[in-house]
Amino acid sequence: MNNQAVAKIRMHQRSQQCLWCGLVSLLTLIGVPFAMLALAARGDRDFFFGLCFFFAVLSLAGFPFALATVVMSVKVRGSEKKLWNAARPYRILGAVCAMLNIIASSVVTAIVSFLIVNRNLFGG
Repeated sequence: MNNQAVAKIRMHQRSQQCLWCGLVSLLTLIGVPFAMLALAARGDRDFFFGLCFFFAVLSLAGFPFALATVVMSVKVRGSEKKLWNAARPYRILGAVCAMLNIIASSVVTAIVSFLIVNRNLFGG
């Protein structure tokens, strides 16, 4: 195979990886309602608060996937200037999912930080 064909195959594979990583990164969107429920239940129901807080923090595991998606998307976009990418919609959809994740991660991190600062979680 010539170099151009190999570059197109790599670009197509990375575009698909952008989509999959972007979809996995949407895990953080699940944490937004849990963070809001933890914020609402911070008064008297400790078990429910702890459960919601746990799921909100756990949902932040999608953030590294969003960062990987953004990096891959930038690299593939640079390749698209030279070659046509048949999987461009995959790359774009993955990047959109990653951006939604970054916004959701910011919301969850802000709420969790507020809860940690305003409640002594680890001391009783």
